[in-house]
Amino acid sequence: MEPLEGIRIVELTTNVAAPMGTQMLADQGADVIRIEAVDKADPARAVGGQRNGVTSYFLSLNRNKRAVALDLKDARTRPLMEDLLRSADVFVHNTRPGVVERLGYDYEAVHQLNPKLIYTSVTGFGFDGPGAGQRVYDLVIQSVSGMAHLQRSEQGPEFVKNIVCDKVTAMTMAQAVSSALFARERGKVSGHHIEVTMLDANLNFLWHDGFWNHSFIGDFNEMPLIGDFITTVPTADGHAAMATVGDHEFQGACEVLNFPEGLSDPRFITVTDRFANGPELFAEFKKRTVNFKTDDLVAQLEKAQVPCAKVNTFDEVLEDPRIKHRGSLIEYEHPVGGRLRQPRPAAVFDGEHSSVRLPAPGHGEHTDEVFKALGRDQQELSQLRELGLLA
Repeated sequence: MEPLEGIRIVELTTNVAAPMGTQMLADQGADVIRIEAVDKADPARAVGGQRNGVTSYFLSLNRNKRAVALDLKDARTRPLMEDLLRSADVFVHNTRPGVVERLGYDYEAVHQLNPKLIYTSVTGFGFDGPGAGQRVYDLVIQSVSGMAHLQRSEQGPEFVKNIVCDKVTAMTMAQAVSSALFARERGKVSGHHIEVTMLDANLNFLWHDGFWNHSFIGDFNEMPLIGDFITTVPTADGHAAMATVGDHEFQGACEVLNFPEGLSDPRFITVTDRFANGPELFAEFKKRTVNFKTDDLVAQLEKAQVPCAKVNTFDEVLEDPRIKHRGSLIEYEHPVGGRLRQPRPAAVFDGEHSSVRLPAPGHGEHTDEVFKALGRDQQELSQLRELGLLA
């Protein structure tokens, strides 16, 4: 039995920040039902590698879910939506402030329908104040949170080349929903209203090391940020990564790189010294790593118990023996997209891996199935479909 088996989550979401979080919960057994508009599908359905009219992006964010499509703006679909919400344990939306209110599915309205339901709102900047009504994508949060500044180069601020802020928000939301479900199970509360903003989630993600020179208020001793000096090191045929935080790791690196003078250099004696003078230390390392082939350098550093790795290309990731041994990537057949490769759900419970119970759904694929199970008959559903209110 998967941990969240028997939990139903209804989501009114698009793109990444919420769908990835609900997929994490679906991977752990929750019955996740996503709602899409009749005439406008999730934009994620149009982005990424494409085959047979489906995209790898959407398929990797929505496995283990079912999908319904209905026009929430029309009052004639309200009984169906209310049935769905009454059956749910969790409702998740990532609409901009004011949208669910106009539709009639704000927290107060939904709480009256189902007092035990955990209502979860994911926004960029919250429900009020500066930016509340702004359209927000990942690059906006990277800019506002300081992430783009943290990644700066000589050319100026740069974005992480990944939708990292959405994903951090997704993980934050999934953890919060799990906590609320646990609290409800213990009888502490009936139904929470969880608010997660992309800005708050990413400030929490960045702060510990990215803002360590902005934590103390008043006088203190500054230290270079990790990202200012820990970079890949060049080799004769590529690049590698290495870290020398502990004394024994630093000693091992100096031995491998034929850098004995580093052990007595006053700039590098302690961990604090090495961090304070990180740029100088890595400049010394790089002078020497270029004399090694990547595999030789990594082998010698590993033998000296220095944390290190070859920097893999995408294709090399697929062939990495650690990934193959773990079974970290799985393959399965999608009914429309064909053979598909994705990461396996990361958490393993009692030695059992979560499975792909359902491939990512087509637009409105489960509309009839879901609402028939809630007591609606085919005639009613067909009539609503003829009116363009269901898909």
